Amino acid sequence: LAAVAQPDNTRTLAVRDPWTEESVAAKLRFHELGSGFIADLMDDAARLGPAAGPESLGQALDRHIAFAPLPAEPDGPIVLIGQPGAGKTAAAAKIAVRAVLAGRAATLITTDPSAGAHAQIAAFADLIRLPVESATDAATLAALVARLNAENSARALVIDTQGVNPFDRAELSELRTLLNACGPTAEPVLVAHAQGGRDLEDQALIFKAIGARRLIVTRLDITRRLGGMLTAARTAGLALAQASSTPYIAETLEPLNPFALARRLLTGDPAAPLTKDRLTGASP
Repeated sequence: LAAVAQPDNTRTLAVRDPWTEESVAAKLRFHELGSGFIADLMDDAARLGPAAGPESLGQALDRHIAFAPLPAEPDGPIVLIGQPGAGKTAAAAKIAVRAVLAGRAATLITTDPSAGAHAQIAAFADLIRLPVESATDAATLAALVARLNAENSARALVIDTQGVNPFDRAELSELRTLLNACGPTAEPVLVAHAQGGRDLEDQALIFKAIGARRLIVTRLDITRRLGGMLTAARTAGLALAQASSTPYIAETLEPLNPFALARRLLTGDPAAPLTKDRLTGASP
């Protein structure tokens, strides 16, 4: 886009190279969006103005996918769920950091009984000087949440659950029991790799069925194709919340918006790794 001076000295944005239907469709196919999803986006974008490029595609994305970042000061416990190795523990620490920066007390809780999991979250908590608690069964977790809320009702509770196999009914049942123990104000949030592809779509549907309403995607720094995360969010009706491009706790989760995603889909270098500055930013 280039700034163009008008006769009245105002400036507007004009497109240097108009986006053609063929070029846009080719870029969306590279990202492995399904043909039906591409057709829907193209139809909506065309109605909004084919020469607008990323802006019209962003508006089309906004019609098909919800965007809802987690609040910095959540009303109830945030419970991170997902398969093993999805990045839940680092995401939990980042959410807690954000709450502290917003002026809230925060506590990290792990429900993973393994020594390694407790050591990892304890290491994160030590770095950001936050208390960490452990509860490996539903009864202990319910009592812990009740005690912490009684001590300080404004405290942000971030609960890192043990990774589960989404295709194992017994593990999902145990997770449901843990979620019920967190109280009626708790929100389960799915954390998943952006690289998940069609498997991510299956996961999103399964975790949506047990209460997830939002999706945090991780490993965007090593993800080239965005079709998996976009299709999963659309199919399961999960709102895209935040993204993680690094495991470092100092680099907090970044909110996603449809216009930044549209710019990445259409103007990003497919050969370059995806970084958060290409994904986030204000809408046009």
